Amino acid sequence: MMKRQSFLGNIKGSVSTMFAIAAVPMLLAAGTAIDYVRAMQAETALQSALDASAMAVALSEKKSKKDREQVGKDYFEENFADATTVKALKIKIQGSLVTASAQYDYPTTFMALGGVGSFKIGGLAEVDLSNDKKAEVVLVLDFSRSMVANNKYKRMRSAAIDMIDALDASAEEGLLQVGLVPFSAMVHGTMPAGYVTQASKGTTWTGCTQDRAYPYNTGIETPGSGAASKWGHVDATFENKNPRDCPAYVKNGLEIVPLTEDIPEVVKKLAKMEPVGNTNIPLGTEFGWNLLDPAEPYAEASDYSDPKNRKFIIILTDGVQTSKQWGSGGSRSVENGNDNLLEICSGMRKKDITVFAIAYDITDPKVTSLLKTCAPGNYFEPDAAKADIDAVFRAITKRIKKSTLRLAR
Repeated sequence: MMKRQSFLGNIKGSVSTMFAIAAVPMLLAAGTAIDYVRAMQAETALQSALDASAMAVALSEKKSKKDREQVGKDYFEENFADATTVKALKIKIQGSLVTASAQYDYPTTFMALGGVGSFKIGGLAEVDLSNDKKAEVVLVLDFSRSMVANNKYKRMRSAAIDMIDALDASAEEGLLQVGLVPFSAMVHGTMPAGYVTQASKGTTWTGCTQDRAYPYNTGIETPGSGAASKWGHVDATFENKNPRDCPAYVKNGLEIVPLTEDIPEVVKKLAKMEPVGNTNIPLGTEFGWNLLDPAEPYAEASDYSDPKNRKFIIILTDGVQTSKQWGSGGSRSVENGNDNLLEICSGMRKKDITVFAIAYDITDPKVTSLLKTCAPGNYFEPDAAKADIDAVFRAITKRIKKSTLRLAR
């Protein structure tokens, strides 16, 4: 007699067979999703590499069009993992536009089982070299006596002039303004007489000053009627006595240059500046911020809300703070100066001013930690070698140019 199979056994077999049949399209569907996500990631990486390559061409210091285009190709090949499989990579400079484009057959894994061996992905990046963004750049440079050692002030001047010339060469007319604040124990400048305690008459005042009373010395508030809000305070101690008094600043060309489009004049004045006196970093920085602020006493700057304008300040010193500054409670000390610098830097960053800080030929943590906090992410520590300070100013030049160039697409 024939043995009958159970109904339950038939069901189990049927379910197993159906599951096996259904598993294939289910796995293919899951695999397709994985392939798709990976392809989108590859496309994002491709676009990022093209963006960076186009920007590298725009920032290149190479002279010929061919050499600059090759910079973009080399940059792409170094920064895109699958560069060897990319088809139709094109880096071109056409008029005022840099274009970078590429196509890429991204190989699939799971979809290949269904006959789809690759995804076609591509990207396009454009950088507008005509650039309609303006830049306001203020250099706050240490001209204290310690800068004489190893000819540091001459190397600083040369590197700063090269930076100014490079920015000027890359900017269209009317889109670059540069200002200078040479400092040591004091600064020497010209402003409306009503903003100075020492001024007795006249519409303008020219002379030397240290910081205002606290908290005015940590910001850019235009002086009012009160003496505390005004400049003109000079510490009559040793640091400002002959041969470090104001006539020495005049003789050495250490006068503030407000923001101007007259770049040759800025370079001419900077080339003649010579060191004198002690070190007052926050004083120079206070005046640097005032040059970038649109309000009096220096009103050449654009408003902070101008979307087409970027503001930059470069602070360089080679020593610790040696001048006293006003602090809370009417106290006057070197420590107040360090605290005031951090307040000024914080205030500038809150106004979207890009702050660069250079600790030139110094490793004293009293300075390095202070400047790192002042300019997070934009801090440099070169030694006295000419190559080092040149490299720092070139790096800053590239960052400024990158901030003002436009990624058009």
